[in-house]
Amino acid sequence: MTSNNENMWRIQIKYSMNKNPKLEVKPWGIQIILPENMDRREAYSIIEKHKSWIKKKTMELQEALERSRNIKLVKRSKAEFKNLVKKLLDQVARDELGINPCKVVIRKMKTRWASCSPKGVITVNSLARYLPDNLVLYIIYHEICHIIEPKHNKDFWTCVQKYYPNYKELEKELLAYEVKLLVQM
Repeated sequence: MTSNNENMWRIQIKYSMNKNPKLEVKPWGIQIILPENMDRREAYSIIEKHKSWIKKKTMELQEALERSRNIKLVKRSKAEFKNLVKKLLDQVARDELGINPCKVVIRKMKTRWASCSPKGVITVNSLARYLPDNLVLYIIYHEICHIIEPKHNKDFWTCVQKYYPNYKELEKELLAYEVKLLVQM
C-alpha cells in the first residue's frame, strides 16, 4: 500500500450485523465492514468518498512504522501490570477527576488499547503491559475522561487536554507501539 497510488491498496470487504459501514486503514491495506444488507459495490463508493482520509491515515501508519523501529518494549509480568493499572486508575480517578475508582478489567483486545463501558467499567488491553508507564497512565486518563464524556467530541478532548496538552503526540506514540507489537507478536 502506498500513499502515492491508491490502486495499490489491498481492499478487504467483510460483512457484519452493524447498522453502518466501517472503514479502517490497516498496515496491509483497507478494510471495509458493511452491514449485511448492503451491496458490495457500495464499498468502492465509500472508499472513493473517503480517499483523502485514507491517504492521511496511510501516511500516519507509515510514520508509525518508522517510529516503531526505535521502540523498546517494556518487560513486566501480568501481575506487575495489573498492580500498575490499579494504582494509576485509583490515582487518576480520585486525585485528578474527583471520582471514585472504577472497576478495571484487563484482557486482550483486538483493536483498542482500552475502553470504558456506560457503567464506568474500564477494560485495558493486556498488550498495554509492554508500554512505558507514561503511556499506560495516558490510556487510563483517556478512559476516565469517557466517564465524563462518552463520545470523542470537543468536551472529551478538552478533558484530555487538561492534563495532556500533547495528546496528539501521545496518540502517535501509541500507534507506533501498536505497529511494533503487530510486528513482534
